[in-house]
Amino acid sequence: MRGRHLLLDRYVRRLWGSRRATVATIFALSAPILIMLTLGVTDFGMTLDSKNNLQQATDAAALAVAAATVANPNTPEATLKADAQALLNADALGGSTTITSFHVCAPVQNDCSNGSTTLTMNTVSMSTSGQAPCTLCIGGGTSTPVNAQTTSVIGFGATMQLNVVMDGSASMIVGATSADVTTISNWVTANWNSVKPGDPPPYSNHTADNPPCAFACHDAGGSTTTTDIMTGLTNAHSAGATTRFDVMISAAQQLVNHVQTEAASNAVYAKNTYVFNIMSFDTALHRYGSSNLNYANALTQIGKVTPGLDTYLSTVMSSLITQVGKNGTGASASSPLKFVILVTDGLQSDRSNNWNCTVSDGRDPAWNYSPTCIGGYDTSINVSQCTQLKNNGVILAVLETPYVPLTGQDPDVQPYEKTVRHTIYPNGPGTPSVISAALQSCASGGYYFQATNSSQIATGFLSLADKFLSESVYLSK
Repeated sequence: MRGRHLLLDRYVRRLWGSRRATVATIFALSAPILIMLTLGVTDFGMTLDSKNNLQQATDAAALAVAAATVANPNTPEATLKADAQALLNADALGGSTTITSFHVCAPVQNDCSNGSTTLTMNTVSMSTSGQAPCTLCIGGGTSTPVNAQTTSVIGFGATMQLNVVMDGSASMIVGATSADVTTISNWVTANWNSVKPGDPPPYSNHTADNPPCAFACHDAGGSTTTTDIMTGLTNAHSAGATTRFDVMISAAQQLVNHVQTEAASNAVYAKNTYVFNIMSFDTALHRYGSSNLNYANALTQIGKVTPGLDTYLSTVMSSLITQVGKNGTGASASSPLKFVILVTDGLQSDRSNNWNCTVSDGRDPAWNYSPTCIGGYDTSINVSQCTQLKNNGVILAVLETPYVPLTGQDPDVQPYEKTVRHTIYPNGPGTPSVISAALQSCASGGYYFQATNSSQIATGFLSLADKFLSESVYLSK
């Protein structure tokens, strides 16, 4: 019996040794193949990344050429090609990229033949090649060729949609200048019974949350009507003052007139078609007139914009994303290139909901005040909503009109001014505004303008619109 066990033991050991040898042999034979497969997958990924990078750089260079052609239609094609090559050298595959085909089909350059293909007028066609690094390159070497091709449309003859979106909340009917603020304040003192019908006179500091604003303020929604708000604007005009709301409306009308003048006097802009959508917002987004208005109708609808009460920025931005939709090709009114100019102080606020504090007592060390109200409804714009709009291909310009305290507001009245000032300047007076920072992040690159005084509101409208008009070029494929 013992002998049988020994024979069985020897047999198992030999079998195990034989299997280990077989496994080792198989692994030795397959290892080079596995390594080659691994390197091949790595090479494929590197090549794909390089091709994507080259395509992005080629697209960017073609767009830059199109923009340069719009800015100066007489630029020689050789200069445009040299500029494109310089951009590729900086952005693509470490300087190994070359332009293999370059054609600017525009009235001056008139290079509209790409071999057997006739290009569409007002387009830039460009092909490029470069070298992608690899480990197991076919045919040897350390790199493999990659190619890219793109066609961009020069911004001639496009349909451009300008969406003018204005903050119509009550905080926009403050005095336009410091002199206007004083004028309104003096008028309120002498005409308190006319400030807001139903508010009990006289107003006494520190005794009630009933501040003497020349307008309806962001007062409690349940006790403030549309008529109250318009009464506030009428009172300011009765006092002989101009409000920020008035300046904004005037600036929007100037914008429409400016675009019309540019289209009539500029040979490049004259090729385009410009249409407008007019909107305002408070607790909701309001649209005036139909979509894609012409110059005359846009001016008429701007004149119909009226102020509202509170500012529900999150609700408004959600509606705006839906209403504006995705950017078009510019080929027609049904598919326009889209531009949004958002005019606001950037503060979300509701007079009643601002009372919903997460911290309703305790000391605010930044403002050296106790008790304080922190964490209510008031907040900055949601940048992620701006990103949604921009991801749709829309150019988003932001014209900030920085928030100012409500005229006549008692600084000891809770919660409005105390909540708002902490929201705007959480680190105390003289520190950077988080509202401004959010608005700057909200805007497309280079499309943020802060109007530090009322005269700059019109300047901001025009400069932001001019930037859009001069840079509106796009890829056709």
